[in-house]
Amino acid sequence: MQLETYISDLLYRYECVTIPEFGAFLTQRVSASIDNATNTFYAPSKSVSFNEQIQKNDGLLAHYIADIEKIPFEVANKKVAKRVKILKSYLTQGETLTFKNIGDIVLNNEGKILFEPTYHLNYLTDSFGLSQFVSPSVNREVYKKEVEDIEKVVPIAITTEKRKARPYLRYAAVALIALTLGGFAASKYHVNNIKTHNQLAQEEATQQLESQIQQATFNLNPLPAITLNVTKQTGKYHVVAGAFRVEENCTKKIKQLKAEGFKARKLGVNKYGLHEVVYGSYEDRIEALQALRTVKKTHNKDAWLKVESGTGSFKKTVTSLSKKNPENQIKASEIKETTISGIGDLLAANEFNFNESPNIIQIINDVKTIESGYYSVLAAYPTIEQRDAFLTYLASKGMNKAGYFFDTNSGKYYIYHERFNDLEVAKRSLSTEKNLSYNLKMAVVKVEN
Repeated sequence: MQLETYISDLLYRYECVTIPEFGAFLTQRVSASIDNATNTFYAPSKSVSFNEQIQKNDGLLAHYIADIEKIPFEVANKKVAKRVKILKSYLTQGETLTFKNIGDIVLNNEGKILFEPTYHLNYLTDSFGLSQFVSPSVNREVYKKEVEDIEKVVPIAITTEKRKARPYLRYAAVALIALTLGGFAASKYHVNNIKTHNQLAQEEATQQLESQIQQATFNLNPLPAITLNVTKQTGKYHVVAGAFRVEENCTKKIKQLKAEGFKARKLGVNKYGLHEVVYGSYEDRIEALQALRTVKKTHNKDAWLKVESGTGSFKKTVTSLSKKNPENQIKASEIKETTISGIGDLLAANEFNFNESPNIIQIINDVKTIESGYYSVLAAYPTIEQRDAFLTYLASKGMNKAGYFFDTNSGKYYIYHERFNDLEVAKRSLSTEKNLSYNLKMAVVKVEN
């Protein structure tokens, strides 16, 4: 990383650029100057100095590097710290650090930093395009000495010149003044006549207009009534397209979906602070499920159905997860009793992809919270509410062995019934587990850590 390049860029805009744990480059404005010895003119500029006492990180350099290299702020800070360690090691070895267009840094015998600035670059933006120039000297004494030499040889006498009086010029000046005054008087008289005439014409026009207004009659025919059909989206069932932390992304998504023919709108902000965008809202549950299936097949396989609380959705009274076990290892038996309504909608929102072929299984890597092995998976949900509601449903059916894990790649919670060490044993268990009361499809998923 060429640190001096970033520092040089910042010195144009700021008076202090700090390198954390190393020091700070300071700039100070210097006025234009003239070197009398060489007749050289210097434009206004900024002088650069270095202060090793200023080492606190103000974030300016790291933010600029993060913007230029398109990296996170923390990564930029680490890169600067790594570079500082290298610079300090060079200094302790007695080497001179050269910052291009800025100056040289070296340690003296007492271990103090000495800075020698360079003057190749002017960091004052007001002086852009101005450069130093040398003016030739002006010798005025030569001509004065020549005149003095001539006066010694031929004396020069200065006499006043007498001019003849010319009286006719006086008469011409008097005539000119008289004509000017007469012209001003005639012009003023003409202007006053015009103003008087305009005022009379305006008063007459005003009287005629008032008389016409008094005599006029108005006949306003009633305008025909216009009926506007405004369709307002209402409904308890919403086909959700996504949830966004930044509201600007939410607005872009709505604009994109409307351009594709969907009646997209912003549903609101959920309790997690995310702005939810929906393809549409429906009063009828069957109609909403049909729309969800269509969207999944043709547009977005990650779309899901949201049902407002108390209108047929899975509804929880209390959900309390044990804090003793690490996340993603909580069993359904650890969820307190809850009340669930609309379980059919919850089952329909299942996003797990069941493979029809028994020879193909899904493999999920890097699940740190559970052991490697084969799991009989029942469902997959993208939200914590859906996950907890389904685990509660399984607990109500007596399936206390059920648990879940989170896949970071798909962003879904996988809910499983049991874990197996052998693939064949896991496959044979499916035929038995399919006859359980929840009556769902199941498939084997392999977890590799």
